[in-house]
Amino acid sequence: MVADLYLQFRSRTEAALSGLLKLAADMQRDPAMLDTLQNMLKDIREPLLFVVVGEVKAGKSSLLNALFGQEFCKVDVLPATDRIYIFKHGPCEQSVDVSAQVTERYQPIAFLEDFNIVDTPGTNTMVAEHQTITENFIPRADLVLFVFSVVNPWGASAWELLRFVNQKWLKNIVFVLQQADLRDPREVDVIEQHLRETANQKLGFAPSTFAVSARKAFLARTSGVDKERLWEESRFGPLEKHINLMVDASKHGLPKLITTCQTATVILSDSAMRVRAILETIVRDETQLGRLDGILETRKEQTLRQVGGFLRGIEQACRRCETEGQDLLEHNLSFWRTWRLVFGKAQWQEKFQVDLENKMRELIQPQVENALQLLETDLRSLWPQLQDTMENQFKGDARVQLSQTIPDFVRQRRELLQSIELTLVERIAGRAMEAQLERMFRETANWLRVPAGVAAAGGIVTLIAAMSSAAVADVTGIVAASAFVAGTFMAFGRRRKILSEYHRQMESKREELIAAIEQQLQHAIDLFYAEIGSAFQPLRAFCAAERKRYDPLLNRVREIEQSLAELIADLGRSR
Repeated sequence: MVADLYLQFRSRTEAALSGLLKLAADMQRDPAMLDTLQNMLKDIREPLLFVVVGEVKAGKSSLLNALFGQEFCKVDVLPATDRIYIFKHGPCEQSVDVSAQVTERYQPIAFLEDFNIVDTPGTNTMVAEHQTITENFIPRADLVLFVFSVVNPWGASAWELLRFVNQKWLKNIVFVLQQADLRDPREVDVIEQHLRETANQKLGFAPSTFAVSARKAFLARTSGVDKERLWEESRFGPLEKHINLMVDASKHGLPKLITTCQTATVILSDSAMRVRAILETIVRDETQLGRLDGILETRKEQTLRQVGGFLRGIEQACRRCETEGQDLLEHNLSFWRTWRLVFGKAQWQEKFQVDLENKMRELIQPQVENALQLLETDLRSLWPQLQDTMENQFKGDARVQLSQTIPDFVRQRRELLQSIELTLVERIAGRAMEAQLERMFRETANWLRVPAGVAAAGGIVTLIAAMSSAAVADVTGIVAASAFVAGTFMAFGRRRKILSEYHRQMESKREELIAAIEQQLQHAIDLFYAEIGSAFQPLRAFCAAERKRYDPLLNRVREIEQSLAELIADLGRSR
């Protein structure tokens, strides 16, 4: 196929430009850049323009059909034609007269997407205006084929037309000596040499000249038998090779593609710089977010460690309350007060529980409030540090994404205090210890009633016996004394058990209370740091969205960069 190499490079260039245009559109680059890229695409998509000039019956149409391997240009059957035909690609076959002398003929033939073919009237039939029209095509042509018939190569009309052609356009002209199969090869060589000499005389230089048989070339490319022999005899190969070289070197050829690729590289470089700058900003913001996360994590660990100090103060208050309660309990469980349990529940028992609850509130409440005040002070000190970091490290769009709202420390402390106060009420006012102590008091009374009853009965019997028999009085006295002593030991033993149970219940209550307060403090700290972290969540989401958008763009930039670099290198080697 004619101009295969050029068309391959043009296709690659078009693909790279299309990718760059879509990239620029996706990046919402300025309209001027998009227009530039669209114009560049439109420019390289312009079909190559081939013009064929020659006398009537010189074989122009046959040459075109052989060149493209398809009979799209009807061979003239009339002695002359006075119209210029421009063959273009179209979805259906039709002819459109664009002027009195020019007809555009559209045909659904694939190669016409890449070539516009101008078939001119015979130079020996042109009137002055036709010559003017023909001259208007030659300056724009990528290739001009001047066709001479080997049967009559001496016609003066072609040379007359060449006289009007500007010298700088002559480099796009090729002389074709057509119908070479109608003469002896030695005669063809003589005629070919004569054409060169005439050109030197009339033009000052001799265009490349090729003697061919378009008929045999066409048969070799279509329905002919022994295609290789026909192609060899047509001598069409050197002409086609020369045309390819001319197309590659023409103003629409490889130099233009190189220039286009270089321009595209400059435009791509600007877009690539923007994408990389944005991604660098995203990476920097993500790094700063990671640093802030580290600061928050470290501060959170510090705050959680302070909780241990807060809890030790509360624990000490609980132990102090336990000690004071023990003193009160020991006072109420003195020797005689313990024996009084025999006679039922004492009034001090209920008062003891109420006093113990009040004492715990009195000692623990200030510790809780102090702990929360210290916690609030610690947390308040964190926010200015984060604000400074945000002010110094985040700029532009990232700064907008950051929440500037200061956390409501007062509300958080108030809610936490209310929650802990509720916990204090639930844990301190728990009836487990009261019920356990009351049960033990009741058991103690039941245990002491036996020795007390024996001692009392023995004492009465001893008094009665003393009045009647001294021996009986001694025995009953010993029994009564023994019962009293046994009761005394039992009372002290039960007293120790009650005090031990009190300590066990107070320890359990203290552990439950400390655990509950610790859990609430930790939960409050988690909520606070989560609220602080939420200030950066919009920026995290923004960075994630931007990365999701620009990472694929960067990959596309790299692909287009590679395509253009390879294309420029290949074009450079092919020149």
